[in-house]
Amino acid sequence: MSKSLFICFILCVLLFSRSAVSGQEFPMLHYTIEEGLPSNNIYDVYRDDKGFLWFASDKGIARYNGIRFEKFTTFNGLPDNEIFFSQEDSYGRLWFGTYNGELCYYKDDTFHSAANTPFLMLPFKNSFVTSVHLERDRSVTICFKENSIFLNINRNEISLLNLDNKYFINKPFFYLYISKLLRGGYKVFCSDSTIYINDNCEVTGVDKNYYGNLHISPLQNKQYFYNDQFIFSGEMNIIGGFKKHPISNRLLHRVYSDGNNVFCSYNNCLDINDSVSILNGNNVACVNQDNVGNYWACTLNNGVFSLDQSFLSTRLLKNIYESHILYSCVRNNHVFFTTENNNLYCLDGGAARCVFNYGRYNGNERAEEPGYYLDDNCKYYSFFNNDNIVLDNVLAGKQNIKRYANQRLVSGIKNVLAAGNSVYIQNRARIMTVDYDKIKEGEEIGDKFTSVVNDMAHAERIFCMAKDKNNSIWYSTINNFYKIIDGHGVLQSQFKKIPLKYFNFYDGHLIGYTHSNQLLIYGNVDKDIWVDSIPPQNCIWDKFYQLDTNHILISTNNFYRVLTINAEKSAKKISVAVIENPYIPLQAESVCADDENCYFFKNGSVTSIPINTLLLKPAPPKVFFSFLKTEKRIYPIQDGLALPFRESKNFSISFSTLSFSGKEITYQYSVSKNNQDNWQDVKGEEINFVNPEYGTYVIKIRAKTIASEFSTPIMYTLRILRPFWASLWFIILIVCLSVAIIGTLIRYRIVYILRKKERIHESEKRFMRSEYTALNALMNPHFIFNTLNNVQGLVNRNDKLAANEYLRVFADLIRQNMHNISKELIPLQKEIDLVGNYLLLEKLRFKDLLNYSINISRDIDLSEIMIPPLLVQPLVENSIKHGILPLGSVEGFIYINVYETKGVLHIEVKDNGIGLSASQNKTDSPHESYGLENIKKRIKQLSVIQNKEITFSIDEVKDNNGSQQWTVVTINIPIT
Repeated sequence: MSKSLFICFILCVLLFSRSAVSGQEFPMLHYTIEEGLPSNNIYDVYRDDKGFLWFASDKGIARYNGIRFEKFTTFNGLPDNEIFFSQEDSYGRLWFGTYNGELCYYKDDTFHSAANTPFLMLPFKNSFVTSVHLERDRSVTICFKENSIFLNINRNEISLLNLDNKYFINKPFFYLYISKLLRGGYKVFCSDSTIYINDNCEVTGVDKNYYGNLHISPLQNKQYFYNDQFIFSGEMNIIGGFKKHPISNRLLHRVYSDGNNVFCSYNNCLDINDSVSILNGNNVACVNQDNVGNYWACTLNNGVFSLDQSFLSTRLLKNIYESHILYSCVRNNHVFFTTENNNLYCLDGGAARCVFNYGRYNGNERAEEPGYYLDDNCKYYSFFNNDNIVLDNVLAGKQNIKRYANQRLVSGIKNVLAAGNSVYIQNRARIMTVDYDKIKEGEEIGDKFTSVVNDMAHAERIFCMAKDKNNSIWYSTINNFYKIIDGHGVLQSQFKKIPLKYFNFYDGHLIGYTHSNQLLIYGNVDKDIWVDSIPPQNCIWDKFYQLDTNHILISTNNFYRVLTINAEKSAKKISVAVIENPYIPLQAESVCADDENCYFFKNGSVTSIPINTLLLKPAPPKVFFSFLKTEKRIYPIQDGLALPFRESKNFSISFSTLSFSGKEITYQYSVSKNNQDNWQDVKGEEINFVNPEYGTYVIKIRAKTIASEFSTPIMYTLRILRPFWASLWFIILIVCLSVAIIGTLIRYRIVYILRKKERIHESEKRFMRSEYTALNALMNPHFIFNTLNNVQGLVNRNDKLAANEYLRVFADLIRQNMHNISKELIPLQKEIDLVGNYLLLEKLRFKDLLNYSINISRDIDLSEIMIPPLLVQPLVENSIKHGILPLGSVEGFIYINVYETKGVLHIEVKDNGIGLSASQNKTDSPHESYGLENIKKRIKQLSVIQNKEITFSIDEVKDNNGSQQWTVVTINIPIT
């Protein structure tokens, strides 16, 4: 079977008809390989669930987003470069009808075939795929050229079926498509019947159809049927027919319905509603729509044609005039235009009718700057070189044409206006007026013109002239703004010297733009004038054309714009919107509008577009996330994607755009962690991230064309995983290690400081011990000195016996003292023994004048308690010398008490001497002697050395009369 027959087989048609009848034409765009198609031979166009258009051709496929074509071939993963159609299933897989019969689908920016998806491998070699039918259980049924073989794919499982059994042997038939039954088995739709088979392909029933010899036309997830007379929907409802244009003798490729219109794609035209034929001479394969309603017609060998969604109400009148348009207007619901050869035409029934042929007068001469005006009464004024022609009524059956000489009129006409009986002509330097009722035909009209400014000395260059609703003429100069009153230009000071390069009046408003391209609107120009403006636009303003009472079309160097005038009480009095309609001819020669349509003149053709279509707000673009790309891999955009932190150093998120309303797209994105939008502009279709922090990001993207609003943002939540060093366990570990290290350092520091203090303390203790030893050494000569004094006294009294006893006790005392003083601490028992011997010596000396008593508490073990040597003896010595001795003949008492209270050892020396106060009053015998001072110093040093709080106190006890009774010296030593 030849390739062309394969194509016809795919398109499911074998019918012919007579040639299509030509009809009106419509504005359309033409796309070929020069615009990006892979081939001019386009078999099919399919719209996927996102809205992208897929074009199938003999040289691969192309995906179109309204801005550019993206081509795919075997280089990109297709198993074949000839693709007949596309079909998307419920899992988002886009299946392709390949010429070589291999299975292939597209999903997640990847082509899946037997090369990379094993379940697509078929156990047989087959010819091309003829259909992919979507089933209600979400599976797909795929049929091939060989009628006997088909298969069903449920998710990733393939069931292969073969109709080659005894029922179908030698039975020539051609099935249209096969559909799966929910209860099991399949329906085989044939052109004349429906055959029911089970899962083993055994026939279980046959139904004859009652619609004649049916043919099928699958397109965009729908099935259309047709016979020789009617077109049926998938539910077998009649949606069209072939009454005016029978299908006999011509090939019907495909049928499509948008719900209102039925399109039939023939081998020589595109037929609409069995009444209008377009694309005559083109072999049209199919028609489909994009997501905004535009129609796309695929042809064999001539690329693709695109028609506006409202093309049936839009007319394109081709080649209806020659040369160039100089003037156009609408009067009495008729469209008039004047060409550069000075001929006046009127549009009638889609054709241009010449209502004034200037060639009958002066041939085909040209004028550099002619002037024209057609007033509301259809009276026409033409100023063309040396001619001035006036037609009383261009719509009259017999026209009254008057001709005047124009030799003395200043050249360079910029504008012509009629107000009442007067006609005003503006050039660069003057505005002149003439009343035609006062001149005769054939006269020199230049002699009858009157300048509106009598004194030309202050005349300025004139830029624009316009007429308000009261037929008053206004004009602007290089410096000021004027109104013609009584034939003179009167300065309008309310405009505050804002010169307008161009302006006009529209229902009480004055609209114009300055030399600096600022568009302004004025209201109440004769009273309390107000002015408003719009932000600067990326365009240069040109001419204004009124569409209706609220809308003005403005031509610019960069798209047309519509100026909307709102009510005066509105917060926003004016607004400007761009018209981004690719079917409107840009830079038209002239534009005019009636009550319903706007007419654009360009290159001999007139495009008529309904005003309501012109004012439609275009749909904003649609934006889709494509993939996330890191330095290591590409991730499809899926919910719940967690990006490892090690891959997040540099990554990008790509997105794609769908826009069939405009091609100049502006993008903004927002990336935040707190869901607060912070929109920023981005160029291209990629967002780059450099060293982002970990966490959850909300990424939003929106887009707009220059004519639309921003689209609804698409949102994606991306989670960048915490690095190991930011995880909780690592933080806890680091904190613990830090605490341990800091603790170790602190401990080391404390130990260092303590050791340093200990060294200093040890040094101080060694010093104190040395000093303490020295003080102990000082006690020994002091004691010996006092004792020898006592022995000397006994010798002097010749008391030998007492002296001998004294010396014996003194010898024992000296031995005890020498033994004790070499030690830092001695048992309290030894100190008490020494004190006892010392008191015994003093008793021998003073006899009955001295009495003493040593009292030791029973719970005190004197051998266990350690005290410094000579700690108590100096106290006893002070009591005798400074307390008892001054009493003279009065009997003295000394009590030594040793007891413990609450872990503190108390050593108390109590005497009934003269007391501390009396002793201090005696200059020659101070009670606080050198020995006592030495004891205080020793106790203070001992407290440091022993790290104990040892205290020393002296108290006086008096009787009720205030007389001295006792002096008590106490040493308190902690022993626990």
